[in-house]
Amino acid sequence: MKGRLQVVLLVLLVIMTGCKKRDMTAKGPTDVRIHNQTGQVIDEVTVTVTDDPAYVQRVHNYGTVASGAYTEYFRFDIAHTEADITVKIGNLTYSTPATQFDYLAYIGPDRITYRLTIADPVTRVLDIETVIEEPIDDLK
Repeated sequence: MKGRLQVVLLVLLVIMTGCKKRDMTAKGPTDVRIHNQTGQVIDEVTVTVTDDPAYVQRVHNYGTVASGAYTEYFRFDIAHTEADITVKIGNLTYSTPATQFDYLAYIGPDRITYRLTIADPVTRVLDIETVIEEPIDDLK
């Protein structure tokens, strides 16, 4: 009996240490659009989704976005629930707090919207809310 228990424990040990956890979700691409909920026209809307230079599509300028309007989707290689976003309102620059991308989860192959609001008009800080809209349906 003692021999069987040792064999079973040895087999379990080999199985548990020999298996790798697989990444069950793809990292991207991710289609991103902006919804301007600041109550102001925003210009030079620039989104940075990662600081990793291994990705080609990391930064995109959406241009000018009217109050309450949505931009077109732009396809990034990857995206996270947070991003570095800067905008101009008049001649003032507003931005989201600096993002630490290292520990954020990837969105995956979905279409998402970053909803922008002004969190603090004095320090010109934006707030970002990420809404996952739908899966990307044109990937093969």
